[in-house]
Amino acid sequence: MSKISLDCGHVSTLAPERHFNKSLSVQKIRNRFVAYYQSEGFQILPRASLLHPSIPMSFVMSAGLVQVEMALSSLPSSSGQQFVLVQDCFRHFDLDKVGYDGTHLSLFEMPGAFVFGANAKQATIHRMWKLATQEFQINPDRLWVSYFSGGEVAGQSLSIDEETFTAWREVGVPSKRLVGLGVADNYWQQSPSLGHVAGQPRKCGPNTELFYDLGVQSSCGVNCRPGCSCGRFLEFSNSLFITYEVTEDTGLLIPLANPFTETVIGSERVALILQNVSSVFEIFEYTTLITLVRNYSHATGLPEAMLQESEKIIVDHIKALCFLFADGAPPPGKNGRERIIKLLIRRTIVRMKVLEISEPVFWPLLLDAVINQHELDKRVVHSPDAPLIKLIMAYVLPESERFHITIQRGYKKMTEIFLAASVSHPEEQMVDLEKNWGLPFQLMDVWLRDKKIPFSTQKYYSALAKWRSECSQYS
Repeated sequence: MSKISLDCGHVSTLAPERHFNKSLSVQKIRNRFVAYYQSEGFQILPRASLLHPSIPMSFVMSAGLVQVEMALSSLPSSSGQQFVLVQDCFRHFDLDKVGYDGTHLSLFEMPGAFVFGANAKQATIHRMWKLATQEFQINPDRLWVSYFSGGEVAGQSLSIDEETFTAWREVGVPSKRLVGLGVADNYWQQSPSLGHVAGQPRKCGPNTELFYDLGVQSSCGVNCRPGCSCGRFLEFSNSLFITYEVTEDTGLLIPLANPFTETVIGSERVALILQNVSSVFEIFEYTTLITLVRNYSHATGLPEAMLQESEKIIVDHIKALCFLFADGAPPPGKNGRERIIKLLIRRTIVRMKVLEISEPVFWPLLLDAVINQHELDKRVVHSPDAPLIKLIMAYVLPESERFHITIQRGYKKMTEIFLAASVSHPEEQMVDLEKNWGLPFQLMDVWLRDKKIPFSTQKYYSALAKWRSECSQYS
């Protein structure tokens, strides 16, 4: 097998952006994706509900292999092997990342194209490149690619994906912008949390990712390349070549009888590129909502970073609540979905308090803005006769009352601790207040700043890590 060499230290000198198209909103991006794949012979499938039976404790987190397979089961056998859909996705495990960078959302849109049968990598990559550079007119000089460089999976040594490398070279990507990465980055393995049905073999296979270079100003150094976490390279599309499954009993890789390929984009990330902004919260769909939050904020004297992250979290979480409730969340009874909904509500309340926003006024105002922007009242599955905003507020209000009781109890305890006497290790007391009294860190931060009581955020996180370590010893 031939050896593929990489110039990992290369930093490109980017040509001026010449293709970007500010008129492409998320809706137009979605429509263009679907129209392109339809022109390539793909049949449209409907989106799946975010409350999908394959993920009973959470919500749909990806473009939806399991959902697509279940949808195909209801189609006639003559319906073909190529399908396209647009799927809303919600990732509860990304909640702590929202607001702190320019790319993470808890709820986002992922158009996907699926080909069942022999994995035609060359055709897939040609379509992927044409979509990016011709349909979206993204400057090809700014595009980088990662592919599977080989590694060990299920105890078996897998070689480099030369077919994918060659296909990218054929469309014109120079070898210096083709980066081979290992199993952790470029080999997809189905996870139970992403809809895998217990007892069935887990599917897996190599994948390739398409990145947009945001420029050297975002770089972590001369060796920066896709795979870095510095933020310079924005992944906006990827293709999975699913060729194997891992058997439950032996743990061995065996070839799939019916392999398939999945190609997806992140609509909001493509919009970030085409609208030439630095954050998904600066694209058209979010700027109006962010401005609305800002107009109702009365906070003063807080760091700008705290104000901005609070605005982003409020908008993200309320949008997620609107989409989840429109699809039927939360279902009756105590379960993981209900806990996630409560978490979204409480995290939103915390940030409203940080910004000193009047909750009774602002909750229905922002809910109404999101619902109207996305026409979600047309999607409601609970009760078609009940307005979506009424359904959400009927859940928000009692949860808000419960949470405010907890907050007030925490404030009272914090006052007893910090105003009674000097505290030598405030960070340890803050962890206790958060974990045993339910008072969120952000509210303690604001209160201590107002009282001019010094503390170290770094020491707080160290104390929090120590608390978690001690808890794990007894779990």
